[in-house]
Parts: sequence; structure tokens; C-alpha cells
Amino acid sequence: MYRIGICDDDLAFGSRIEQYLQEYARREGLVFDITIFLSGDEYLRFLKEDPPLDIIFLDIEFGGSTDGVTVGKVIRADLKNEATQIVYVSAMESYALQLFKNRPIDFLVKPVERQDIDRIMKEYIRVYGQKSRNFFEYGIRGKKYRVREDEIMYFQCVGRKIEITTDRSRNTEFYGNMDEVEKKLNGDNFWRIHKSYIVNINYISEFHAEEVCLINGETIPVRKIF
Repeated sequence: MYRIGICDDDLAFGSRIEQYLQEYARREGLVFDITIFLSGDEYLRFLKEDPPLDIIFLDIEFGGSTDGVTVGKVIRADLKNEATQIVYVSAMESYALQLFKNRPIDFLVKPVERQDIDRIMKEYIRVYGQKSRNFFEYGIRGKKYRVREDEIMYFQCVGRKIEITTDRSRNTEFYGNMDEVEKKLNGDNFWRIHKSYIVNINYISEFHAEEVCLINGETIPVRKIF
């Protein structure tokens, strides 16, 4: 499943893009979970509370709301999020140079046609869909989410919940058990050093007999599982 956002203050336009996306998904046998945001501020609130989207179609001009250029800067510079791919949408071509630092994968000029969406999604699936094995997928309240494995610092089991800590210091909880988590992961990069912890070795700065130190200063206990 791919999680896609459409951020535009024109609901009719956003609904049309959603229709194009769902038609593409049906033709290609894919599943898209699509959310429409009617302002930059609404999408920024979402960013603070939910896992990052796979792709966002982001309008540039919002009346009385945070503009798309600023939202892009928050995604890239503030949240250090390179996983969400940005497609900017505007009625004006003159913005193109201003968007360069936010590293969009495309820029669409309104009106947007079905073939524009088909072209973008075909390229996105070709480039990023093949990397799906490098994502960890989990469920919250019946919805599926995923996070890039290389952004995960460690998993911690707390009761019946698993907590994911990423390199952007954003924690997510879901119900599960560590055995199931361990089976899903790339064993070359993740070590289960404790019955309650699975750590991405790329974030370990020091190894000690009873603990490991992570690059963010946290320490995690080491204990035999068997």
C-alpha cells in the first residue's frame, strides 16, 4: 500500500486528482491510501502526529495559509524527511526555481490531466516501489503504515506495544510482539540485543558488555535472549 496526500485549497481539484490516482491504482493492481488536506497548515498538523506519506501533491499558493514552499522546507529542512516525495502543483510556471532546494520529483502546472498523474505514478513506482522491501510495515487502528528501515534507530517492546524510534526523534507505537518484528527486518542491519530491544547497528556508536551507546546519546541494555 502507498500512502498519498493531496494538499490543495480547491476541494474539487483535489478530488479530481484523487480520482485519477484511484483509477491508476485499479489499472495497475495497487492500493493507494489517499488523504486530502485543504491547507498547508492542516498538512503541517498531520506531519506532527502521523508517519510520513510516501508522496504528496502539494499546491504552492494557499489563501491565508502556510504556502507550499514553506511546507516543503519543513519536510526537508526541519523534519529531515527525505522519504516523502514532493510533487508541486501550481497555476504558474514561475515558481520552478524557488522549489529547487525542497527537491521535488516533479512540478505540474494546472490544469492537471490524467496522463500527468499516470506518468508521475509510473515513474514513482518504478524508482521507489522496488525499494518496498526496505520499508517496515505495521498497522494502527486498522490502517497500514510504513517507515523506511534506514530511518529506524531501534524498536522497544513495552507491554503489548512496540515503539519505533527514528532518527528524526519521532516515536510511533503499535500493537505487536518482538518475534514478529524481528522476522520482518533485514537481519544484516538489525540486531536483537535484548528481549525488549531490536537495534539498527548503523546507529550504534559504542559497544560495551552490558549496553550499547547510540549516536544520539541514548544507551540500550544488552542481555542474552536465550
